[in-house]
Amino acid sequence: MFAMFATPALAGPNWPDVPDPPRSKSEWVAHDSVVNGLPSRIERFESDLNPSEVLNFYRTRWANAKAGPPRETTAGGWQGLSTLVEDFQIAVQVKPRKPSGSEGLISTAHFGGVRKDPFPSQLPRFSDTKISQITESTDGPQRSQLVTMVSSESFDLNVARWRGEWLRRGWQVAFEKQPPVDRDGIKTWLASFSKPPQSVDLAMTWRPSDRRTYLTANLLGPSDGARP
Repeated sequence: MFAMFATPALAGPNWPDVPDPPRSKSEWVAHDSVVNGLPSRIERFESDLNPSEVLNFYRTRWANAKAGPPRETTAGGWQGLSTLVEDFQIAVQVKPRKPSGSEGLISTAHFGGVRKDPFPSQLPRFSDTKISQITESTDGPQRSQLVTMVSSESFDLNVARWRGEWLRRGWQVAFEKQPPVDRDGIKTWLASFSKPPQSVDLAMTWRPSDRRTYLTANLLGPSDGARP
């Protein structure tokens, strides 16, 4: 999902310098974005070093950090280190790359710039729907607010109320598709609504094994103007 948020630099905090691993190449995934209310940066790298060598590089660099030795984590095939630099958290995640070397992510979050309620004001809110993640980014003249959610209500109810809410607000259907239910009983709904200069793309999936409806809403609009 992070690959959707490549953005140019914006004015913001004085970000700490985080070097890439030796013998590596890197690219921005998100140069200036906001994830769950936290201003964030995310960089992807590929290195000739193996994961242990990459972690040792950062472990040595952060050994004398004011916050103490870096915190180490392991999850889902990824190994990670994180440290604090003033009011920034820096984290490195790395895993093996085939046929050799490693790949990973370097992320920096600015806790000093946290926003208390990052939920976009344009999106409907329902008591049975929990927010998983909110990511904001700007690409030139366009601003994106991507919200992932999980609802305990049924697929049909969610389709009806999300579709009805946008139409009630005067938005127009730009695209809508509901593919046939697959053999595992998974239901999907895709739709786009527009109200120039804004638009919203919706993707909804219901999994019978989870008894949950998973939703993604991507709001697009001009980058100028106040945040909602």
